[in-house]
Amino acid sequence: MECPSEEHGGPAGLPLTTPPSETQIDNFAKLGDTENQSGTWDHALQSSSSGYGSGLATSDVSQKERAALNACLPVDDDDDDSDWGEDEWPVGRPLPLPEWGCERPEVRFVSPAHYHEFLRRATEHLRAALTSQPYDSISDFVWFAREYVNQRREYPELSEFYRDYDPPMVPGRYTCVGLATDLATRLAHMEDSYPGLKDATYQVSCEEETSLQPYMKVREPPVARCLKEHVLLCVRMRINQRSGVILFDPGYHIAEPITVMEDGRFPQSDVLQGSTAREEVKRYYRYNFLPGNTAFVKWTVEEFRNGVLHKEFSNVIHVARPFLSGIDIAERRVLVYRFKTLLGRNAEGKLTCGAYLPIRTVAKTTITFFHEFEGEMKFCKKPLSYFLQGNTALGEEEVVDLNVEEAIEAVAKGTARTTEELRETLVEIAYLLQDDNFLRQLKELDEAIDDIPKVEG
Repeated sequence: MECPSEEHGGPAGLPLTTPPSETQIDNFAKLGDTENQSGTWDHALQSSSSGYGSGLATSDVSQKERAALNACLPVDDDDDDSDWGEDEWPVGRPLPLPEWGCERPEVRFVSPAHYHEFLRRATEHLRAALTSQPYDSISDFVWFAREYVNQRREYPELSEFYRDYDPPMVPGRYTCVGLATDLATRLAHMEDSYPGLKDATYQVSCEEETSLQPYMKVREPPVARCLKEHVLLCVRMRINQRSGVILFDPGYHIAEPITVMEDGRFPQSDVLQGSTAREEVKRYYRYNFLPGNTAFVKWTVEEFRNGVLHKEFSNVIHVARPFLSGIDIAERRVLVYRFKTLLGRNAEGKLTCGAYLPIRTVAKTTITFFHEFEGEMKFCKKPLSYFLQGNTALGEEEVVDLNVEEAIEAVAKGTARTTEELRETLVEIAYLLQDDNFLRQLKELDEAIDDIPKVEG
């Protein structure tokens, strides 16, 4: 989840953790794109579970917390045909419970020089991934909404459909989960040179804009209160006798591997600069293990506007165990998050183009496009209703805005899709956002997910 940073923009690459206000909607943007309406993607959709039924259990602490949570949730006496077990997705909870796997082994480097050669090669794969895969949260939303509308007679409530829906993973239409999976596949080609790399590589979960206190003395996140909206890729490693992890974050456009050493010494990564579309907005990231707790990495974010510190907050990354619920939780959560974006990136992780919009009634929705033009970033805003015009059956005449058409063409080209695909997707979104019943249920579901961290226990 990501924001290209509007005039008062939010953290680029950082999903908002509360529903956006009217002011925030003009200031923040996650990243996402669009999809072809006329064709079918059935042949391309690759849906898979991210760990349930894998046989990898969480700790005794997690099991006890799950039992306590199940006991306090409301009981539904109606027949439930869901494939989810009560211990996996309790009735009354808007998302499944997270799952983690067994700890992974370390990949070993005999010297700093050996490690830096690995970083050089890994960076090449990372940067190739950034240029070839845009960040796209619009496509999944369109597929999800389209399928719900088509099956509304079978699913009177959106929450029921949401529970049964399997988010697809389609190349070129990824959010953070798909981007991490794609990068893991690329890094696996280095296994022959670095034996054990594949076993040491795994996805990890991130809790965003959170208090550090609940994580200081535990080895696992508090299951009942986890959102886990973001996923990174992690490699557990050892240089001589010193341990650490390498983090990769293609979902936030970070163009270099992030080294976090348990002792905080070289080759620990320095402060990294995040990517924003607005020149006056700067973001800086720092990564360190929590004091005395190597199960979690603290990711500190500082945002400056016009040289003045605007906000600072902490994210917590659970690196001790693989996160098995990337699709089931992180990807599923993105579906109903009420801000959608598409971003193109270059090899340095800089944003080159994009489009973003809030999910609310079409009459109140403005879409923003941005792209590079003559060495500068050019922005273009337009009411989403622009894409409803030109209904020949009603005798309407289409009014073409050349700035909008130029922006659509530039964003489509920069995110590896055709202008027709992008335009058709925006038309479909405009029609979807006329459905007040769907929007009401989407808002309720989004707000219920945001309330998960407030669960007692």
